[in-house]
Amino acid sequence: MKKILVLCLLVAPFFSFSQEFRIKKGAVTDSLQFPGDIEESFAIYLPSNYSPEEKWPLIFVFDPQGRGAAAANLFRYAAEDRGYIVASANFSLKSEPIDSLSSKALLMMRTLFNSFPIDQKQVFSAGIDEGGQIASAISIFYPQMAGVLSIGNSFVIPKGLDKDNPYLFIGMAGRRDYMIYVMENYLKYFDKNDFPTEADYYDGKEGQWPPSSIIYNAVGSFTLQSIRDGNRDNSEGLVDSIFQKEMDYVESLRRKREFLYAYQKLEQMEKTYEDFGKEEAIESKMKEIKTADGYKTQKRNFNRAVIYERQKQDEFEYLLRVDIISKNFKNIGWWAYQVDELNKLKDSDNEARSNMAYRLHSYIDFITKREQKAVMNSSAEIDLKVFINVLRTAIQKEEPEAYLNIISLAGSDYNYDTALLYLEDLLKTGYSDMDALYEIPGTLDLKLTRDYNQLIKKYLGTARYFNEDASEEKEISIEH
Repeated sequence: MKKILVLCLLVAPFFSFSQEFRIKKGAVTDSLQFPGDIEESFAIYLPSNYSPEEKWPLIFVFDPQGRGAAAANLFRYAAEDRGYIVASANFSLKSEPIDSLSSKALLMMRTLFNSFPIDQKQVFSAGIDEGGQIASAISIFYPQMAGVLSIGNSFVIPKGLDKDNPYLFIGMAGRRDYMIYVMENYLKYFDKNDFPTEADYYDGKEGQWPPSSIIYNAVGSFTLQSIRDGNRDNSEGLVDSIFQKEMDYVESLRRKREFLYAYQKLEQMEKTYEDFGKEEAIESKMKEIKTADGYKTQKRNFNRAVIYERQKQDEFEYLLRVDIISKNFKNIGWWAYQVDELNKLKDSDNEARSNMAYRLHSYIDFITKREQKAVMNSSAEIDLKVFINVLRTAIQKEEPEAYLNIISLAGSDYNYDTALLYLEDLLKTGYSDMDALYEIPGTLDLKLTRDYNQLIKKYLGTARYFNEDASEEKEISIEH
């Protein structure tokens, strides 16, 4: 039976709060409140052998949706094995600017420092997408940061980068995530500034956390960095244990015939273990992988896919700019065709091409969404706003935002035929928020028409007005 640990948090000089937390060792405890009047919370994991008599390394974790307990559980296995406290934020990272979120993260950090015996030379942060940005940003305000794991995105202010206190930067991305190349640029930037770096990749797309086995290896790298920095002892063969876990992971890739991924992992391990005398074992495994039947084919497929992808990215960027300038509605069919072809490629037996198709589709989604936001927030003429939203419906057919924008724009312009056309297209996607359909800006007259309501009734089974049979008309009263 797990022991129950009761921590009484005393008044800290700059917090003025008192609270008793009931925390299980060896389990994730959720919803621990921030001090004071801030209505935010975090989840925490304490190792089974936790003792307040010792100082403990700490990993802060940031998930974009604020899923603190779920994110902490991804680190649980590694934290238990390697002796880390894990604290994971429960606040969403989607709706506030990065400076505001960084302030919350720093408050969370100070709360942990004043509540638990933290080894402040072994403080690490980790996050995915917006969480990766926050994990990177707080290093600006805490120069003792020992390491950052950024997944899918990061954040750097060149003037805020303390080159006198370099930390380990681990850049990670899913193989289907278009941000994989952005992460490579971050890695190059940190390399250029003499920060220790590691790169790792996993089967996944944007917004998907890596599996716990990948996170386990990253936490192992945090531990190795602490040993290098002299902040942790290599007791009980700790380096050997971490190394063997990574070699076991490489072997699992080899057994799945993922030879290229195994070789890429070994290339990274050469760099990671260069101070620990593991070169011979790594080089031997690399030779074994390199001579495996299938390695050369996988490498060739990967290189071809990357070259093609780079070319298509440049092409998409250029043609999007041209089409926006010309408002060329005729070319929207071309964009729809590109998406259809990419969707077919996603099912390819050639894994490199399949992953490339996912990345390219996400890339088109990103650049068109970026332009949609810019155009809709500008004083651009209505034709351009309609164009960019029609284009968005070709790129992401299931997302309602563009359809609703077109209905609003067309309704405001009394172009009811266009509004009704996109209303029906929206309903065909399975959209069912009736209240939202009657609250679209610019549709006061349109939503009172029989055609509008009959379309809604056709797909949703009922409508707000004209809900009777076509031969019966419901009286509508409008107050001015």
